[in-house]
Amino acid sequence: MSVPGAWILHYNWACDGRYGNTPITFNADGTFASAPYTGKWSSHNDQILFQFAGESPPTTYGGTVVDSAMVGRSTAFTGAKGCWYALKTTLTTAALAERKPAHDQSGAAK
Repeated sequence: MSVPGAWILHYNWACDGRYGNTPITFNADGTFASAPYTGKWSSHNDQILFQFAGESPPTTYGGTVVDSAMVGRSTAFTGAKGCWYALKTTLTTAALAERKPAHDQSGAAK
């Protein structure tokens, strides 16, 4: 398992199968960026936890990492709970269809 690198985060705050997506980059120093947001992440024993910075209460994603995929649950602690998965990107990754979810990756309403 190697988390650092570029991923595509697929998030769904209703867990109803309609996912939005956004690029996210996990840096080796324990930080991440998913424009316009940043935060910190930690991984141990194939588990990952990442939290968006500057939010009160914070939006948190937790899950499992297996090879080039992650899957888990998210909470904005404002009542929003969601499902998510991420796929590590490669040069052969096809462009993703644009979607217009009701909330962004931080749980904020659009």
